[in-house]
Amino acid sequence: MINSKVAQKGRIKVKMEGFDIKSLFLKYSIYLVLAILVLAFSIASPDFLGAANLSNFLRQIPTVGILTVAITMVIVTGGVDLSIGAIAAFSGCTVTYLAVKGISMPVCLLAGLLIGSLWGLFNGILITKFKLESFILTMGTCYLIRGLILFFTNGIYIKGVPDWFYDISNTEIGISIIHTNTIVFVVIVLVIAYLMKNTRFGRYCYVVGSNKEAGRLSGINVNKHVIKVYVIEGFLAAIAGILLMSSINVGAPSEINGPDLFAMAGAIMGGVQFGGGVGTIGGAMVGIFTIQVFQSGLAILGINSFLQQAVTGAIIVLAIVVDFYRKGTLFKKKG
Repeated sequence: MINSKVAQKGRIKVKMEGFDIKSLFLKYSIYLVLAILVLAFSIASPDFLGAANLSNFLRQIPTVGILTVAITMVIVTGGVDLSIGAIAAFSGCTVTYLAVKGISMPVCLLAGLLIGSLWGLFNGILITKFKLESFILTMGTCYLIRGLILFFTNGIYIKGVPDWFYDISNTEIGISIIHTNTIVFVVIVLVIAYLMKNTRFGRYCYVVGSNKEAGRLSGINVNKHVIKVYVIEGFLAAIAGILLMSSINVGAPSEINGPDLFAMAGAIMGGVQFGGGVGTIGGAMVGIFTIQVFQSGLAILGINSFLQQAVTGAIIVLAIVVDFYRKGTLFKKKG
């Protein structure tokens, strides 16, 4: 009887010691930050939660949100892609150009999605076959792709698109603040979140991201899986690019130069760790929503746009610092 009580006390003590408030805070702090930001901006300006600002927010979030989903999948697998924004711009401009030339909508869209997937395939093959660092490789392909876009367009907007092109992103669904691009974004989040959590593909992402050699020994074709991830990422980047070009109704070769970094920062803020193996799509969504809410709040308060950029950069730095401390906490637990 005494031994059972001692054992029970021992279990309670172990549980209390396992409760690390610091690691808990690092894991869920982003949810608190998001809630505080929404509350603070709502108090500071009644227009923040107004229909106009909500509509604007929901029309801006799909592009960066889809990029966040794509980059999260890559980072979880242990890689990174600095060319994701360039791929999105190239695919979007391709669809715009073909639309202006009178090509039918299905052919235009398929061409854009195919090109995005092929750029992803290009990155994946170079990274796996030549054992290249994804950071350096994709930095190079980013410049390559953006250079090609500017060469083919002379840096000039592609105008004169047909009506169907604008309707891709801007058709109202049910109520005035919800449009087709928001629906596409939500569907992509749900589908990829399900794949990452409930399928063999998702489990492989986490295994490969945690330890490639262990994944290889367990029977996973690591190179094939990494290539597959980059192809899917390129496909999603193409969707993001098409939705953005449709939203602004032109082909803009210099667009999506910045949102790609916000997507990466949002993923990290949401708990995705550089090096791979840790993170969720849901957490990444909270991270990118936090950044977008912050930017929206600063804009509605009339903060200088240059200062907005500086503050957003500070947030990205903070995200890296949080990731550093989160990793330190994780390593201590493993030790």
